[in-house]
Amino acid sequence: MSYGAQVSVAPGSLGDFYLVQLPLAGSDLQCVGGRELYSNHRYGSVHAPHEALEMNWSHDCRKLVVRFDREALEQHAASMFGRSLYKPLGFHPTMSLDHPACAAWSSSAQHIFAEMQRSPQLFDLPLIRTQFEQTLMTTLLSWQPHSLRCELEQTMPRLLPRHVKVAVDYMQAYPEQPITIETLAAVSAVSGRTLFAGFEKFLGLSPMRYLRDIRLERVRQDLLDPGQPHSVTEIATRWGFFQLGRLAAEYRRRYSETPRETLVRSRG
Repeated sequence: MSYGAQVSVAPGSLGDFYLVQLPLAGSDLQCVGGRELYSNHRYGSVHAPHEALEMNWSHDCRKLVVRFDREALEQHAASMFGRSLYKPLGFHPTMSLDHPACAAWSSSAQHIFAEMQRSPQLFDLPLIRTQFEQTLMTTLLSWQPHSLRCELEQTMPRLLPRHVKVAVDYMQAYPEQPITIETLAAVSAVSGRTLFAGFEKFLGLSPMRYLRDIRLERVRQDLLDPGQPHSVTEIATRWGFFQLGRLAAEYRRRYSETPRETLVRSRG
């Protein structure tokens, strides 16, 4: 984005999306929730939906702007960190592009934008589009400080034990596989009893409950994707949910709507 002139823009609260702005040239003096923030090629910015935003772009300011749907990013965060969200995420507003992780995120976003310009037809393929979206959301939530991560760091040890982390990473990578406790015990090289104890102590739930939550999030992602089947039953059984009544009740508790309501809304 660029305006080609010095402009002031005051969108106020963003409402239903998060905004990441990466200045490529020029500068922007922002007011975020009553605080001034200077943004240029060394400092990007991250804005949450509930924060009032005002911007003052210099005449030569040019930015790459990445917008995340609020619901998608918050559900991804809940899945990643194993916690339900009862309020919007609050991100640290400044993204230091001198930091290697933030610089890598900026490079990834620019690379994806370049690919969109070069081959827009690629993004008609749901698998590729979802892969890019997931990469940007996962790395943003991993590298940019935010309120959910701070809460978790205050309530649990900074690092999970190796056997718990190995099991978590395996389930995140292969949720479509027929994973059992024996599978997780084998990949993490501990007994099932040790694995159960580690999950209860450090995550507050069992390994299979953690896996079920991951799969429930995958069900929601498919229901929200118009490119996926138009059948709740087909999507549910793909992710191992065969008791549809139980799934609907659990889904409603977590997302405040039924699977069918999500499907109808996304296909409308």
